[in-house]
Amino acid sequence: MSAPFVIVGMHRSGTSLVSRILDQSGVFMGLDLQEDHESRFFIELNKWIYENAGADWARPAALQELIDFQPAKKGVEEYLRSKISSKFSKKYSGKSLSNGLFDLNIKWGWKDPRNGPALPIWREIWPDMKIIHVTRHGVDVASSLQTRSGKNWEEDMNRFSKWMKINSWKNSKLPIRRGQRAATISHAFDFWSEQLTIENKTLQEYDFVHQIRYEDLLTKPEQEIKKLWNFIGVEDDDVLLEKISSSIDGSRAFAYRNNHELSDFAATKKEILESFGYSI
Repeated sequence: MSAPFVIVGMHRSGTSLVSRILDQSGVFMGLDLQEDHESRFFIELNKWIYENAGADWARPAALQELIDFQPAKKGVEEYLRSKISSKFSKKYSGKSLSNGLFDLNIKWGWKDPRNGPALPIWREIWPDMKIIHVTRHGVDVASSLQTRSGKNWEEDMNRFSKWMKINSWKNSKLPIRRGQRAATISHAFDFWSEQLTIENKTLQEYDFVHQIRYEDLLTKPEQEIKKLWNFIGVEDDDVLLEKISSSIDGSRAFAYRNNHELSDFAATKKEILESFGYSI
């Protein structure tokens, strides 16, 4: 049995880029990948964990209550083990294995921004998992979240305007929630701070953690990729290194600095940013 490489990091922090680099470097990240390079199999498992804790992707703090209550945590772990070892794991691996993913003997892993808050549960299943933690400047994360939220909000409103013609609000099972936490730059920034605090606190207790700062990966790709390869046990390959590095757009680092409003907002969050190792 090979323990997985698990990518941890806040939404919009560059975890998709890191996942693609792992994939190109010979780490199997799943056959069921979405456009954002997330495995559908593990997304569904993480969603199930969150739902059982009364949490959702934008409100991860409630997950701690489940983690602290051992009977519930143990029940969740047992369910996850049953799914991971079952025929359903073929969605991820493409293989019919007697013990599901527990029989994998390759370099493999998965990426999902929900991984961080759920990490104490996953680590009970794979105590020797290797974790790749990706971080990004909070204002850039918040700006990206807000942009995506605006698109989701427009879709939600279109859906509800059609729904309202034949139903009443009181019977709705689909509340407009997808974009609320990230609807404003301030709330999106608070979300970044909340999840990064959870991740940092959790990772303090773990071994086998590799830290990647998104901005360093963009501006010093060759150096950061070599460090990543060393962590995952992949030999240097100059041709592959050039191929991956040349595809990375360094101009995306600290993008907020090109926007006066975002720069002004960053100045109001100076202390919080500095507490996470970022300047304005």
